[in-house]
Amino acid sequence: MTGSSLFLFSLQDTRNLIRYGGLRPDRDTIQVDPALSYGLVEYLRIQDMLHRHGWSSRRCVPHGGHQFSLHIAAALKLGGNESYPGEFQPTGGFADDAAVEKSRVGLTDIPGIGFEGKAAFYKVLHDLHH
Repeated sequence: MTGSSLFLFSLQDTRNLIRYGGLRPDRDTIQVDPALSYGLVEYLRIQDMLHRHGWSSRRCVPHGGHQFSLHIAAALKLGGNESYPGEFQPTGGFADDAAVEKSRVGLTDIPGIGFEGKAAFYKVLHDLHH
């Protein structure tokens, strides 16, 4: 492998991959989807396991393309965040008022995990509740 990026779901998947997949912590990237890997607590367990095996958190770029992954990447000082703003709506992409500058996006000042700044997603939740 040469600078590969792999998408994973669980602690067990990630552990098996770094044990048996031939990945190198100095050049390969691990992509775990925090939302599909049982949330932040399990994602933190994955980060802890990677650290114990010599991996830097900078080699981790969350998969998902949504605000939850962006917030986790920022909070844990990871190597970035995969994003594809036009996909997986209404949860995908960035908050409505997020500014993309030089291929970078920052967090908004809205409290929460990021979905709160998406009017279309709020409408879906509102409609489901009423």
